[in-house]
Amino acid sequence: MKRVFAMKIMAILMLALGLCACGRSTPTNYYLLESSPGQIQAESLPAGTLRVAMVEGPNYLNRNNIVSRVKGEPRLILAEFHLWAEPVTNGVRRVIAETLTKPLLADGITVLPPGSSNGGDYVLLLDIQRLDGNFDEKAVLECHWSLLDKNEKALGSGIYSSEEMVRGANYNALVDAESRLVRRMGDYLAQKLLPFLHTGK
Repeated sequence: MKRVFAMKIMAILMLALGLCACGRSTPTNYYLLESSPGQIQAESLPAGTLRVAMVEGPNYLNRNNIVSRVKGEPRLILAEFHLWAEPVTNGVRRVIAETLTKPLLADGITVLPPGSSNGGDYVLLLDIQRLDGNFDEKAVLECHWSLLDKNEKALGSGIYSSEEMVRGANYNALVDAESRLVRRMGDYLAQKLLPFLHTGK
């Protein structure tokens, strides 16, 4: 009798321990694309303005999960516990706007903040084709860009494609590489846009 009672108590304890273990979930990590605009100061803002429009992206990036690739395969991995803290297209828009701010300001163009009621003298359209990577290998960014004036006349367009080494086998390393790619595209666009902006004045 005592033995049966002891076995029941043991079974109850084991069940309780199992429920406690199930109650502990893997913590979810949230990531942002990072910019590095540096210090920017202006006593007054120039009259010319540029707006970075909402960024378009492929369906596979239209999710919070950070997407990585399997080396040598067309297979994608959607991270369960490593998520973007904002839609990745919003992150690209933010980083591009911050990266463009300093060089364009020095040349007489103000980059408008998101949500501004000002439509802008110029509008930059970005259509991301690819933004993902492999751990310990490379991240890839491919994007179509177009510059319009305030009358929606096309001033210029092009394709940007670049790769960046992923310095580690973790999501911090992947996000760092993707951040560097987006910042580099911002630097590239600053150089490409200026001639069109001067022409449009």
